[in-house]
Amino acid sequence: MSPKARVSGAPVPEDWPIAMRLARLTQRKDFLAAAEHGRRFRSSAFTVQVLDKPGQDDLRLGLTASRKTGNAVVRNRIRRRLRAAAAIALAEQTRKPCDLVIVARPETVQADFTAMVADLSVAFDRARPASGGQRRSARSEERRVGKECRSRW
Repeated sequence: MSPKARVSGAPVPEDWPIAMRLARLTQRKDFLAAAEHGRRFRSSAFTVQVLDKPGQDDLRLGLTASRKTGNAVVRNRIRRRLRAAAAIALAEQTRKPCDLVIVARPETVQADFTAMVADLSVAFDRARPASGGQRRSARSEERRVGKECRSRW
């Protein structure tokens, strides 16, 4: 079977874009690595985390929609919208060797689809490096200092 033919045998016109399925992130450690070491881009509807991986073949996509964004129906709708926006926005960038994690916000459901596509298409260029370490809250810093003081005596 030729690559230009569908399963049914009907030919595909030359000008039709071939839908490319983006590789997905499936393991928790990949999501955590992108969150800890990746560059970030924040939009009104989502946050994008980009982790460059020189040894990798192409782009891998991960989607996150926590329960804060809504119930299961809302979260699934958010993931469908983000997957569709990523397929359009990242069509030319699938050869970049990186992991891309999109963290949804509750505003993603009402966000304009064309704005989401535009934000995703510039996420690679605008993503800023992550902060140089884990941020500690004031309370955890007090606990750490308190333990050090107690261990000295």
